[in-house]
Amino acid sequence: MKGPPIQLIHCSYHKCLTVYFRRVMDTLFNRCAPWSSGYRHYNSHLEDFLAGFRADRLSSINNRALELDGLAPFRLSRFLRDPRDLIVSGYFYHRRGAEAWTRDPSPSDEGWYFANAVVPEGLRRAGGSLSEYLQSVPEEEGLLAEMELRHPHFESMAAWPRDHPDILVLRYEEIARDQAAALKKILEHYGLPWPVRALGGVLARRHSLSARRRRSGVDPHVRDASSGQWRRYFTPVVRREFDARWGALIRDLGYPID
Repeated sequence: MKGPPIQLIHCSYHKCLTVYFRRVMDTLFNRCAPWSSGYRHYNSHLEDFLAGFRADRLSSINNRALELDGLAPFRLSRFLRDPRDLIVSGYFYHRRGAEAWTRDPSPSDEGWYFANAVVPEGLRRAGGSLSEYLQSVPEEEGLLAEMELRHPHFESMAAWPRDHPDILVLRYEEIARDQAAALKKILEHYGLPWPVRALGGVLARRHSLSARRRRSGVDPHVRDASSGQWRRYFTPVVRREFDARWGALIRDLGYPID
């Protein structure tokens, strides 16, 4: 007797190649027959994901740790990036008001539920939008605010199992070196047939950062794709605060302390 279908799921974090993944998978599953209308991204809406993921061929959700017992049978891929680089990348991205929610003049935790983010205390006191606040305070204070904003993201990182036979974890550093090879690993892990994997490889190369730069010269979602940039921006104050809160997470994830 044939069992229930294997659910294909992807989990990542804001500023960890989420736009790139969506571009590839939206084209592969929603535009290319016979796999049309098969991919849906849920941002960080956990309830919507749990209510709808079994109707999707592939689902993705950001900034959440999932209860695995309720997903089976599944094959899941995860993108992981050094939390310190996520802080730096997010700070500069949010500072320029790249997305509408960062320009909301009355932000709230409820309004930011879709990103599983919390409003930093400094912003609560100052009022106004996130981008205005980050533009108005020194860089050090802005980085501390971004760290506070991402508290739920880092909590979710700590909650995932370190090893699971049905979960493929790819680090940002590995993906950035060869995006097509990383997508190939994911599609093979999903157990998809050769034609889907072959088309996915073509799309991975077409939507890669290098290809987009050749076509248009700039990608508005990407400021600096390098790893370890936190070393240039973390002041001693930011470093002490991060280590006090999340030093154990860095060691647990296997990233270098220095």
